[in-house]
Amino acid sequence: MSNSLLKVIRWELSKLIKQRFLFLLVFIYPLLFIFLFFYMYHAGIITQVPIAVVDQDTTKSSRLLIQQVAASPQLQVAKRYQDLSSAKHALIKGDVYAVLFIQPEFEKDLIAGHQPEVVAFYNNQYMSAGTIIFRAMSSALKMANSQIVLQGLLEKGIAAPVAESQMQTVPTSLHPLYNPTLNYLYTLISGIIPTILQIIIMMAMVTSITRDRFDVTSYQKTFQLANHNILIFLSGRILPYFCYFLFCLSLFDIILITYFHLPLNGHFVLLLLGGMGFILTSCLYGVFFGLTGSTLAQAYGSASLVASPCFGFTGLIFPRLAMNTFAYIWGALLPVTWYIEIRLDQTLRAPSIITSLEPFVYLLIQLSVVVTLITLHLRKIRRRLI
Repeated sequence: MSNSLLKVIRWELSKLIKQRFLFLLVFIYPLLFIFLFFYMYHAGIITQVPIAVVDQDTTKSSRLLIQQVAASPQLQVAKRYQDLSSAKHALIKGDVYAVLFIQPEFEKDLIAGHQPEVVAFYNNQYMSAGTIIFRAMSSALKMANSQIVLQGLLEKGIAAPVAESQMQTVPTSLHPLYNPTLNYLYTLISGIIPTILQIIIMMAMVTSITRDRFDVTSYQKTFQLANHNILIFLSGRILPYFCYFLFCLSLFDIILITYFHLPLNGHFVLLLLGGMGFILTSCLYGVFFGLTGSTLAQAYGSASLVASPCFGFTGLIFPRLAMNTFAYIWGALLPVTWYIEIRLDQTLRAPSIITSLEPFVYLLIQLSVVVTLITLHLRKIRRRLI
């Protein structure tokens, strides 16, 4: 049995190396995407988001307010406008992501003891940038308001210790639940790379399976090497891809944990097992679509139709609980959905063992169903060849 398995693996590797597109898809693209996204998101947090300022007061207090906002490392005062209409136009065009509007008589109302209003518009279409702008601007405005009030008290002749004692700070309690580290590298990259990897895995397996299926000899050669054993046939075809993609995923985790200090609040063994289950299930999905597509275009089309919406249906960008039934079910059928849950559980969330095992159960169900369907299909093919 082991000799037959090695024959099938060697045969698959020889075909893999000779087929240029498949070689690039398997050996080049995964590593290229991993290092490309690391390069793009290496900062981990968003800084220097360009904003515009409309100061219609132009007083000492308004300038102090703008300085405090500009001092925030997350924000950069990139443009200044005289009217709100021009600033809104820049916001719509995408030149800036937020507009700070200081109304006329801001300082006068402040000195009079009124509550002058400072208006901020920000583009929340980009949710990550919008969250950063909201948090940074809220903090900067509170700090600026305190400084302006303190300066007003000092100008009235009140001693500094007394003035500071009269300042009332508003306690703020922030609870970032989904991204507790406030590092977008840990959440976005941990979802984007596996999502892209799932597409690559499925396309690679479809290419491998359809290469022989639409050949003159069909699967006769590989079934002979496998002694017509379905398990050996399937294992030998998948194993080279499984090992290499597992290496890519492991390398991805090693870089995140060692270089970018990704917290590992769960169990590394569960993270590894989750990765193995994810890759194996994705490989089997690709085999299934390669076997069942009536034409080459249909095989690729079916795989891409299932895998492509994973960017929207996994819950990475939009919560799955808020999706309609169709999107929720589609997301549940994707291996990467449950693998992302496993990643977040074992790195950031640190749940109980029972909660950690839930996504494994769904992943195991997917794997079992796909293996059963593939086995039934391969039995029909084997009967035709014998």
